[in-house]
Amino acid sequence: MMKYFFITSFILLTFIGCELEDITIPFNFERDAPSWLKIKIDSLSNTNRYMYMKVFRYEWRGNYAYYIMNPISSCAYCELYDQNGNKINFSDDETFQDFLINKKNEILVWEWRK
Repeated sequence: MMKYFFITSFILLTFIGCELEDITIPFNFERDAPSWLKIKIDSLSNTNRYMYMKVFRYEWRGNYAYYIMNPISSCAYCELYDQNGNKINFSDDETFQDFLINKKNEILVWEWRK
């Protein structure tokens, strides 16, 4: 009985000790942001909408979606773009709900810093 306890403990500790190392590379705005997004952020810098703005990238429907949000505006100025820079307008509530439920892998791409 003790023999099985030690074998089980050894196997368990081996699996715990062999946890895979995180090899993901952090998002780098200058390197990883698409050029259209950099231009968009630069154009917003001349408006009042720029303060406290954040840009997130999500995976949705097999592609990237970029969500530009301004938390102080109640999202009156929030916008969603596909990976090619085309603005996504939700034609119905079902598609919007699909985005909210199925978006994944949120990454903060850029944020306003004073």
